[in-house]
Amino acid sequence: MSFAIVYFTLHCGSIHFNRAFYGRRAGQCFCGDNAFSVPVAWGFSYPLMKIGMDSMNATSIVALRCIIAFAACLLLFHKHAFRINRDLMVRAAIIGAIMATELTCMCLGSSLTSASTAGFLQSLTVVIVAFANAALLRRAPERKVLVGTAIVTCGMLLLSGADFTSLNPGAIIMLLSAFIYASHIIVAKRFVEEVDPLALGVWQLGFGGLFSGIAAFTFGGFTLPGTPSEIVVVVALALICSAYGFITQTLVQPHVPAETTGFAFSLEPVCSAVFSFFLVGEVLSPIAFFGAALILTGVMVATVELPRLRAHGQARMAGAPEHVS
Repeated sequence: MSFAIVYFTLHCGSIHFNRAFYGRRAGQCFCGDNAFSVPVAWGFSYPLMKIGMDSMNATSIVALRCIIAFAACLLLFHKHAFRINRDLMVRAAIIGAIMATELTCMCLGSSLTSASTAGFLQSLTVVIVAFANAALLRRAPERKVLVGTAIVTCGMLLLSGADFTSLNPGAIIMLLSAFIYASHIIVAKRFVEEVDPLALGVWQLGFGGLFSGIAAFTFGGFTLPGTPSEIVVVVALALICSAYGFITQTLVQPHVPAETTGFAFSLEPVCSAVFSFFLVGEVLSPIAFFGAALILTGVMVATVELPRLRAHGQARMAGAPEHVS
């Protein structure tokens, strides 16, 4: 039953991928529901990784989820995946290594702190990307980014008991994961403009599985799932969180409005908290819940554009007369 559900989810995702990708080439746009399905898939991963880490090591989980996801995507998207060249493979190897490192940190962090807290800390990636882009472009961050960062900082203080020194090792590893994932987003954004984004998404999973497998054999020994529930966890991580999540991100992100992208990323920790409650029984304390809400609010403030203000600004730049009601 579980395998059928997971397969059905990925199969439906492949229909969305093909319709969206080829439709875009014909002048159509992606539907917003594809963008909002990504944080749902990723929010699902935190409690699943926490369950899997009970008996498996992090590098083995990452290797298995990437290898299974790669095999599934290779079957579904072979027409694009086998159009390989040196530029594609080099770029896929680079972001595959970054992705494998980030997913390993996510596994370790989720096992050492609550899955819901891990999801909220990972959402800081959105703010980190904004500052990193500002640094790369050598310009000051936008005012909304500064305001959002201040709100996020307050939220982290509440989430950690009003003392950053009380952040447990899991929370610190999740912060490291957020920085690594931010680098993944920035690098991948450049690469998808240079090679086929679908092929890039497929092969990054392959290289991620390769590098994680080597790390597993080198450092901790490769472990396999030993129970039916562990097998379901690994397959769900592979097909829903990796195959669907990462490839949909690769295809959707260049084609949705900025406010949709920001809001979609902001929903990931909310989904993580909901799934963590139902799957592992985690409940945030009132103070931690308020801190998590502030983090979510700060991320949204830093990333969501207000269409009315943006349209007003464009009208002024174009020299249009201001309408006074």
